[in-house]
This record gives sequence, C-alpha cells and structure tokens, in this order.
Amino acid sequence: MFTPLKIGSALLGALLVFLGLVWFANLGGLKERFFISYIVNLRVSPERLTNPMTPADYGMAYSDVDIMTPDGIRLSAWEIPAARPSDRTIIMNHALSTTRYGAVEGLDGVPVEYLPMVRHLHNAGYNVVMYDHRGQGESDGGINNTVIGTEAPVGVGATEWRDVVGSLDYVKQHSQFGDDQIAFLSQCMGASATFHAWSEDSERFNDPMIRSLVAIQPPIPYEMNRRFILSRTGMDLVDGVLAAQEAQYGFGFADPLTHVQSLTVPVLFLQVEADEYTFDVETGMNDVQHIYDAAPTEKELVWVREDGPRPHGTGRRFDGYGYFNAYPDELLAFLDRHFE
Repeated sequence: MFTPLKIGSALLGALLVFLGLVWFANLGGLKERFFISYIVNLRVSPERLTNPMTPADYGMAYSDVDIMTPDGIRLSAWEIPAARPSDRTIIMNHALSTTRYGAVEGLDGVPVEYLPMVRHLHNAGYNVVMYDHRGQGESDGGINNTVIGTEAPVGVGATEWRDVVGSLDYVKQHSQFGDDQIAFLSQCMGASATFHAWSEDSERFNDPMIRSLVAIQPPIPYEMNRRFILSRTGMDLVDGVLAAQEAQYGFGFADPLTHVQSLTVPVLFLQVEADEYTFDVETGMNDVQHIYDAAPTEKELVWVREDGPRPHGTGRRFDGYGYFNAYPDELLAFLDRHFE
C-alpha cells in the first residue's frame, strides 16, 4: 500500500533523477548557463576578506584613513609614514581575492601577506599609502550581500582605475605627503587599474613627481580568465562570461595591452614564469611578456622561478606576491634609481 510519504519520496527521487539527467546531458546548455552566471558573480561580487593583521604587527606606526574616489566610493586605507621625515611616497594596491593585508588562504591554497614587503619599504625610508579596492576588504562598494555603503560592482581593473585616481588625489592633497615624489606599486587587478588610470587621465598622471611604477603580475584578463575557467570547469566559457558581464553590468574585461602604452614612467614588472593562468603552453611564453613589450618606457622584468639563483615558491601564481618579501633588494634598487 502506498502512503503519502512513500509517494512523496518516490516523486522526489524521480525529480532528482530527471534533474541529474538534464544536468549531465546538458540539455539546453544548462551547465554553460549555470557556470557563466556563477563566474560573472564571482568576478563582480567576490567574497569579502578581512585584514587580520595591521602594520602595527610588523612594528610600523600607522593611521586608518579613508580615500574618496571620483565616483564617490570610500576606500579604506592604511597610511604608514616613514620613521623619519621622507619626501618619497609609495601608493600600493592589491590583487583580486586579496585585501591590502593579503589573503589567509589565497588562490590554490597559497597564502599572501603584503606587509613584510611594506616593512622593507618602511625601513628604506618610504611613506606608504595602501588601500582596499572597491567592493573588497573594508572599502565600500560591492553588490548583493557584499555591499558596504555605496553599491559598486568589482570590475577587476575595469572600474578600479577610479580607485587609483582617488589614491593619487589623496596623496597630492595630503598635508605631509603632498609635495612628495611618488611611485605606484600595483598588483594584478591593481596593475590593470593603474594602466587604465594612466590611459584614462593622462594629464593627471603625467605629473613629473610620479617617478616610477612597479607592476606585479599584470595579466591579460581574457587569456587568464579563459585558462582559469577551463581549469575549473573543463569548458571554454570565456566569451560567454564576457558577453554576460557586459550585458548585465556595462563593462567587460580590463585591457592592459592597450592601456600600458600610455605609461610615461619606468616600470619594474614581476611575474611567476610558470603560472598556469598566464603561461601559454603553445608558444612557451608567459603573457606578461606581451605587456612588457607594449610598455613604451624604460622597463625591467623579474622572473619568479622555483630554481636558479633566487628560488621562490613552486610555480603557482600567488607565490609571486611574496617574492619581494624574501628578495627586496631588486625592488628597493629600482625605486631608488628613479627617485631623486
């Protein structure tokens, strides 16, 4: 005899079997649509990470400050003056899936801490202003359940150029740092944003007081997303992700290959050579080489490798963000050469 409970269980079981068949048969492109929607959401609304440590944990005096962007987004920042009065200031931003602190877990399980690198800069006599990009860390922005304050989707460099403009304005209007020579230290998404800012507002960035730029692991976003999505889903969905993001939010991927051509200062690039998300197995070349070649100014490129005279990490992308923690001399020498 069938009871309502047994009938209900049978119907639920049949429904699950049907849904499983639809999913695995990929009827109507269900899997593609699901993953495209999921990936777009990951890009424009990434998980909010915290800043579990502060400069004080590394013996540096600092202040919590706010930076306002031209489009009205409040960015949460740390202002770290040099131990002795200095006329050299570094403006520093961060990669996606990190904050101005870094990330406890990191991509592919590789943790990141930026503060050891900042400590090297501090000891060398630099002021540092470092901030969380919009929609990340403790800054305003975000959408859906990630919103703090003013709503603003994360653009992975395509919208964050306004954050770079805001950070420069903050330093230029600062009572102590306003007349300083300036260098940018920009990482991944932040590097794309800095290139874009230079292209978007060349008059502001062609300031003779801006002396140099350190660009850590700037990607070609289309190629990096294509490889990342393939590694996670086994499907080539990058065009669908790009189209869906443009249709829903009005912007696509950042374009560092174009924007880097607007730079007017010397650039120090750094890249994990074997990074699976930026290494082209067909050509045997990392994507950063194309960005480096397109940069029109004096430039240098530091390769991060597992072996050789300066071994570091295991060839994973997030290893690159800790390289200058271990080997700061190349960074410090580059900066010193281009400050007066």
